[in-house]
Amino acid sequence: MAVFLIFLFTDIFITVIFMAVYGHRRTYSEGMLLGVHIPSYAVHEREVEALMEKHRRRTKWFYAVNLLLSAAVCFLNFWYLSIFILAWSAWLIELTAGAMGLLNAAHRQLYDLKMERGWQGASGSKIVVVDTNVSAENDRLPFSIWWNLPVFAAAGVLAFIPHVRETLAKAPEMWGLTGAAIVSALFFTGMHLWAVRRRNEVYSSNTKINLKVNRLVKRVWSGIWMISNYLNLVAIGTVIYSGIRLRAFTPANILWYIVVQCTMGILILAAFLYLRWKKKDIIKQDQQPLYVDDDIYWKNGWYNNPNDPRVWVPDRYCTSNYTTNMGRTGGKVFTFGTISFVLITFIVILMVFLKMDFTPRYLVVNGEDISVSSPMAPISFKRDEIKGIELLDSMPDGDFTRTNGLGDERQLVGKFREKKQGEFRLYIYRGYSPILKIELPQYTVLINSQEKSETERWYLELVNEF
Repeated sequence: MAVFLIFLFTDIFITVIFMAVYGHRRTYSEGMLLGVHIPSYAVHEREVEALMEKHRRRTKWFYAVNLLLSAAVCFLNFWYLSIFILAWSAWLIELTAGAMGLLNAAHRQLYDLKMERGWQGASGSKIVVVDTNVSAENDRLPFSIWWNLPVFAAAGVLAFIPHVRETLAKAPEMWGLTGAAIVSALFFTGMHLWAVRRRNEVYSSNTKINLKVNRLVKRVWSGIWMISNYLNLVAIGTVIYSGIRLRAFTPANILWYIVVQCTMGILILAAFLYLRWKKKDIIKQDQQPLYVDDDIYWKNGWYNNPNDPRVWVPDRYCTSNYTTNMGRTGGKVFTFGTISFVLITFIVILMVFLKMDFTPRYLVVNGEDISVSSPMAPISFKRDEIKGIELLDSMPDGDFTRTNGLGDERQLVGKFREKKQGEFRLYIYRGYSPILKIELPQYTVLINSQEKSETERWYLELVNEF
C-alpha cells in the first residue's frame, strides 16, 4: 500500500507540473503567442482564434485523461511489479511526448500561418545582445554559493561521529537513502552554482527593468536551491538521529524523508510559478519592450541555430527553463545521450523486475549440499549447518525490515532483519502456505512455493535426512 500511495501522489504531482509548465492557458505576451512572434492585431484574426480554441480544447482533454491514467496505473502495483513499472514508464513517456507534441503542433501551425500571412513579428522586433550595466551588477544579484558550505560541514561532522558510522554499517537499508541524500546535496549545490553563473538575459531597453528581472530570477533560484540543500540535510539528519535513538530505522523514518523531499518539490514548483507571474508583471511596466524575432530557429518546437555558440538557451515555452541548442554538436550529444541513458536504464530495471516476478524460487537438496535458487539473494549451505526445521502455517510474527531485497503486494524476497530474531532470508509468495522455516547459524530462511505440495516435499526431504 505504501508504494501505491507514493506513486499515486508522485504521478498526480508530475501531471500537475506538466499542466503548469506546458498546459496552462496561452496568452499574448512579450510579442509572442505559443512561442511565435506575431503583431498584436494578428491575435484576433479568425484563423488564430480558431487555432487557439482547438489547442485549448485538446489540452484540457489531454490532461484530464492523464490525471485519470496517473491514478489508474498505480493499481497495477497490486499485481506484478514488473508489469506496473512497464505500464508506468509507458504512461510517463506518453505524458511527456503528448505534452510536447500538443504544444509543438500548435506552435508549428501558428508559425506556418505567420509565414503564409507575411506577419513580421511584433512591432519593433530587434536583437539585443547584452546590457553592459546589468552585466556589471552580475555578482550582486544572487545568494552566494558559499551559503551551501555549512551543509557540507554538517554532513562531514555527521560522517565522523563513530556512533553514526556504526549504526549505518549495521543498516544496509539506509545506504541507498544516505547515497541519495549525498547526490541531492551535490545536485542542489550544482544548480545553485548554475543560478549564480547563468548569463543575464535582456528583456528591455530599460536597464532598470533588466536589472530587476535578472535580480529576481537569480535570487529566487539561488535561494530555492540553497533552501532545498538545507531541507535535504534536515531530512537525512533527522532520519539518522532517529535511527541512533531507536537503534533501528523504521518505515516512519523513510516516510518522513519522503515528505521532506516532496516539500522541496512543492517549493521548487511554487518558485517557478511565482517567477513566471512576477516576470510578466515587471516586463509589463516597460513602455518600449524589445522582441527578438528568431522564430526560424524555433519553427519545429526546439532551438536549432548552428550559428549560435551557446549549447544551453532559455526555453521558448518556459523562460524559467533551459533547453539545448540542437544546431550544436554539444546539444545533440547531451540530448540523445540523455535519452539513450534513460532508455538503457529503464530496460535494465525492467529486466531485473521481470526476472524477479517470473523466475520461480525453489530449494534443491543434493546430498549434503542444499541451495535456494532465486533471482535475488540465492544461498547455499551444508546439511550439518541446519539448527532446526519447521513447517509454518503462516508468516511468523515480527517487525521485518528489508535490508536488500524486494517487498511488494505479491512477494518478499531477499535479505531482511527482524528486531528481536535477527537476520532472515525470505523467499515468500504472499497468500500461500505452508512456509518452510530453516534455522542456520547466521540467519533464518523462510521459503514457500505457489504449490503447497512442493513446499511439503522440501520439508520432507530435509526432515527425513535431518
